[in-house]
Amino acid sequence: MIIDKLVQVHSRQEWREWLHSHHSTEDYCWAVTANPQSAGYLDFVEEALCFGWIDSTTKKLNDTQTAQRFSPRKKKSNWTELNKERVRRLNKLGLMTEAGRKVLPDMSPESFIIHEEILSQLREDETLYRNFQALPELYVRVKIHNIQSVHNDRALYQNRLAKFIEHTRMNKLYGQWHDNGRLLAY
Repeated sequence: MIIDKLVQVHSRQEWREWLHSHHSTEDYCWAVTANPQSAGYLDFVEEALCFGWIDSTTKKLNDTQTAQRFSPRKKKSNWTELNKERVRRLNKLGLMTEAGRKVLPDMSPESFIIHEEILSQLREDETLYRNFQALPELYVRVKIHNIQSVHNDRALYQNRLAKFIEHTRMNKLYGQWHDNGRLLAY
């Protein structure tokens, strides 16, 4: 994959300004970022969501920088529960643009449904189900969506479900699900 259309910005504000000027005219870009786990990466993703764009492929440029591909989101594209929650926060903060709102999926709480196959496995063990019911709602949506999104890859699906069940049985949360606290209280 060719890495062209590199965008070098040094702050969240510069990235927002670039998106403001180019979100409707460019078909993609590669934004130079630090490590994808850094706070800077989250800033890039959030601003992209504000303008109806999404991140995808990451390529390492050198020891300290990566290039993250961003492009406009298609109206019917799949949305993770994590990105939906990010948009809820961004909207509340007044950062969403009309371009970002145009590509939003159904954001209602009823739009997230846990498949019966998963619920039945959770209900088989009383302690497991009690622990599950006490989990933070956002954590459940993010983790269960991550499992349900690979339903057609049965091996990966079973692996993710087993990991979720194992951690839930031990009453332990795992993985990244709240953007380093950004999504917990806004």
